[in-house]
Amino acid sequence: MEEQIDLRDVIALDADAAGTVYALWRSEDGGLRIVLIDGRQEVLDAQQRQASLQDPVALAKPSATHVVHTNPAVNFDARGLRVTPSGRYVVLYGNSNEDSSVISLAVVDLHGGQPLATPPGSAVRHRQCRLLAVDSVLFGSRPGLVLHQVSWHAHSEEHLVVLTSDNRLRLYHVTHSLAVAEQTLHVIPQAGSLPQRYGLSNVGAAAGPGASPGHGAAASPLGAGGGAGDVSGSSDVVAFAFGPALGWGLFSMLLLGNDGLVYSLGPVAPFGMRCSGALLQRLAAEEAAAEEWLAAVFGQEAVDNPGARSRWPVLPHVVEEVSPALVGPLNPRLRQELPHLTARAVGLAVAHTITASSSSASAANGTGTPSAAGAAPTSVSTAVVGYADGRLLANAVAGAWVPAWCDHAPQYMTASGAASSAPSAVRYRCVLRSAGAGTGTGGPAAGLGLAFAAAAGEAAPVAVTPRMVLLDVVELPMDGAAAPPPAQKAVVAVGVGGTPGSSGRFGLADVDSDDEEEDDDGDLYGAGGSAVPRRPMTLHMQAGAAGAAAATAWVSLRSRGCWSVTLPWSALLPRLLGGPGGAAAAEALPSDLPAPVVKCVHEVAAAAAGSMTPAGAATAVDDAAVVDSCLLANPLLGGGLLMLSRSGTLHYYQPAGAAELVSHQTAMAAAASTPASAGGSAATPAGAALSPLASPEQRKAAVEAHIRAVYGSLVAPPPDRKLPKPPAGAPTPLTVAIPEGLRHLTDCIAALRATHIPFLTGASLDLTARADALRAEAAKHAAAVADLTDLAAAAEARQATLEARVARLKSLHENLVERAGVLASLHWSLPRALSHAERDMRDQLSALEARATSLDKQWGALASRARRLCDERRCASGPGGALHAGTGVKMATVPESQLEKVHEAVVTQYRGLTAARAALTALEQHAAAAVADRTAEQLEKGLGLATGLGSGASGAMGTPAAKVAGLGVAA
Repeated sequence: MEEQIDLRDVIALDADAAGTVYALWRSEDGGLRIVLIDGRQEVLDAQQRQASLQDPVALAKPSATHVVHTNPAVNFDARGLRVTPSGRYVVLYGNSNEDSSVISLAVVDLHGGQPLATPPGSAVRHRQCRLLAVDSVLFGSRPGLVLHQVSWHAHSEEHLVVLTSDNRLRLYHVTHSLAVAEQTLHVIPQAGSLPQRYGLSNVGAAAGPGASPGHGAAASPLGAGGGAGDVSGSSDVVAFAFGPALGWGLFSMLLLGNDGLVYSLGPVAPFGMRCSGALLQRLAAEEAAAEEWLAAVFGQEAVDNPGARSRWPVLPHVVEEVSPALVGPLNPRLRQELPHLTARAVGLAVAHTITASSSSASAANGTGTPSAAGAAPTSVSTAVVGYADGRLLANAVAGAWVPAWCDHAPQYMTASGAASSAPSAVRYRCVLRSAGAGTGTGGPAAGLGLAFAAAAGEAAPVAVTPRMVLLDVVELPMDGAAAPPPAQKAVVAVGVGGTPGSSGRFGLADVDSDDEEEDDDGDLYGAGGSAVPRRPMTLHMQAGAAGAAAATAWVSLRSRGCWSVTLPWSALLPRLLGGPGGAAAAEALPSDLPAPVVKCVHEVAAAAAGSMTPAGAATAVDDAAVVDSCLLANPLLGGGLLMLSRSGTLHYYQPAGAAELVSHQTAMAAAASTPASAGGSAATPAGAALSPLASPEQRKAAVEAHIRAVYGSLVAPPPDRKLPKPPAGAPTPLTVAIPEGLRHLTDCIAALRATHIPFLTGASLDLTARADALRAEAAKHAAAVADLTDLAAAAEARQATLEARVARLKSLHENLVERAGVLASLHWSLPRALSHAERDMRDQLSALEARATSLDKQWGALASRARRLCDERRCASGPGGALHAGTGVKMATVPESQLEKVHEAVVTQYRGLTAARAALTALEQHAAAAVADRTAEQLEKGLGLATGLGSGASGAMGTPAAKVAGLGVAA
């Protein structure tokens, strides 16, 4: 059983790259939970039920898959959440319960978590995850600080970027510590000094004599050229966006001031972010002057040998006396192009497209100079700036992203407190480096060797790159009125040079906001109000698929509705500005760029159209109000906007396809096109493409939607299909027999020839051409099917061959295993040959036996001599000794010294014999041990020869021992 949640209790929502929706839901007990919904599957099921892949989808009761509880519980008034693309971390932001002017942020680690008990009858998984507070000491001590934007870093999802009203960007590292910011960047987007306002806004303050420094018009970055339309000279940064994942854009950020000016900040490298070795090699080659910064950020080894690793992490670093600089403004001619723009900017959205710089791109942009083969890729971006009055400024951003530094010593602290250790937190003061001027606070950084630096005290001109070019201005209604029909929409065109262009930029009527929006705007920056105010506009940027489709800007106004603004020229920017000279080629953009397509996908005021009473109309409008919106990725169709209304319904809208764009541009064009050209323009293929793994039902639905989008204008009759009325005073009934009837018939025929006949002729020609094209496509598809059939047959034959080979290999393996078993049994059943050690022992034993035999013979000779000597000495010393002497018998006497020598020789031989006995005994022991081991081994293997071999060896070894024992007895 699936659990369905009541979306009316959802406060905010967001989605990750896989299409999972994360909703901040207030449960019945008042606690905050994070509910996970498989948005991609829910939308796909709804599209299949309504048999359309392009129509809007409404989800009233989606099924939840997971419910996340936090530990500890959320103890502040959460107003929004942001999730990383991988869905690992979620940040919650809002106001403190005790003081609404205090910011509260917390990060929920969704990786892992502790499973909780599932309610009975529910298949939804519940788990508890950790809640980590973000810098509670800093934000708790700064009441009045306003939170402008919270976002995860686009190139390092472990880093959280927070922008507050004190013009400070703070980077927090989730995996290290959230108690203090890893890097704090104090941005100063003006030439003068910026006071420490601590979040207290000065919006609406007149630039008069009493204005404080930095608050008046003199502090405006535009200086005297700001014009009458300047916005009070305030330089608050209200939004930011990240650069492309290419070159120095990986470390760059775009900052939007409340006056509409856009700046570039960089390089900013989050600690721990990983970069490829090829990127470091390219950066070191392109910007040799930044070698010291690269060595400090990635280490000297990465600069000397970047190819040693595939990925290099950013080390905790700080370069003495050098801080990242603010470059800009990138759109310095904003006030000259739009002198009457008085509203403040509230949102910035950027879509990047990475293109390969080639000779074809150079030829396409009109330069005529082919670029070098294998050149580094470049990036072209589409930036949309939203204003509080509902106006959108669409810009093209081209040119190389370059780093910039200013001469300012950063402050940093280390974990150990020693100056030589790596920094754990760094604070920068980023001053402005305007075009054509030197550094903001002094000379260039000593020792860094920047390419644009000059001697101390000299002006160092800085090239503002990348370059922003205003291409379109679109105005959205802010009073809730319905959008006018296409024929009445105002044409708002701004050329490249700031003058009205001839391409026909179509927008909606420009009206002022009502009192409710004015209240919200006052709460946006007002002191003492909410620390996280509701923005009057939510802006999302959806890039085209692989740069081949047009980018779409989704705009949500809380009490107005949602609009899709598709920019067809964004698909042409890689071809027009994709070369190395993209920034210079921006000045030569063609004036006939396709116009934007503005479509109101959700209108709040239309909900009250069917209500009969004012109370019912108010209720319907309140239920149709926008709660929150986000981009939902869809691998099949490219994604779209997911919007939650206050009634608890999720709405899903997709951007207009290529066919719909063509139809809109044809209907909104200033000059009428011929039927042939209209038919040719309608032949554009659909922009939305299905995945190769799509089911036949999905493909059928996509084809039907494409047919409706392409041929819908041909089936519908022309708008002026009404025939002329009969002349006044004509009789009834009117027949051709009278002159009035004949005249009326002639008028009807002329009207039909003027309207219907050209329509039918053009439709016939178009349908004939399309039928031929479809026939050719069908032939191609048939050939492709035949090729695929042959390929499948070959694959099946190959599979059968491989299966036969595998069977043969299995039988061969079994045969080898059996043979190995037989060989093993034969090996252990046969007698084993003597080893080298056993043969050596046998030889030594033979030598010892021969030596023992020789010693036995010597001992026998010595024993006989000793007995004879003893007998002679007994005879000489006995009673008959005198008799022998008297008889004159002479006895041979041996000198005493000779006897001592003989005695010493006997003792020496006895000692040698004793040593030989000991050695022979040790050898017998070793031989006995070896025989015992051999016997035990043979007994374990069941061999019958062990007993015979053991007895034979024991008999052979025992002979010398017996001899030696006999010698001992004799001695």
